[in-house]
Amino acid sequence: MSVHLDGTGLSLGGRAVLELLAETGPLSVAAAARQLFLARQQVQLVMDTLDQQGHVQKRPNPAHRRSPLFALTDQGRAAYASLHARELNRLGDIAAQLEDADLSAALRVMTALVDGFGAYEDDPDAPQPLA
Repeated sequence: MSVHLDGTGLSLGGRAVLELLAETGPLSVAAAARQLFLARQQVQLVMDTLDQQGHVQKRPNPAHRRSPLFALTDQGRAAYASLHARELNRLGDIAAQLEDADLSAALRVMTALVDGFGAYEDDPDAPQPLA
């Protein structure tokens, strides 16, 4: 488990799913898996854990009767908001130690990586090879 998640009861995958649901609203497991580039089965395990912890709740899916939507509960929203606030504070501490040129260079590198690997963003259940 990541150090910043200690004491939260969340895995890194659980944190990612909470963020996704906070940003997008209710999603099916399949839709969440596509957005996170993970296998549906992995996301199903995370959703089941989050459901058991009271962070998400199942809702009917009008588009697919056998594939419920998952939405954050008040507890899930509060858990994510608290964790996100801690992360932002830590990022602020780190950013204060950097020069504008450092941040500009980091932005260029990250943009190049995202653009360069964008072609490989595919179905995580049927990944394409990198070469």
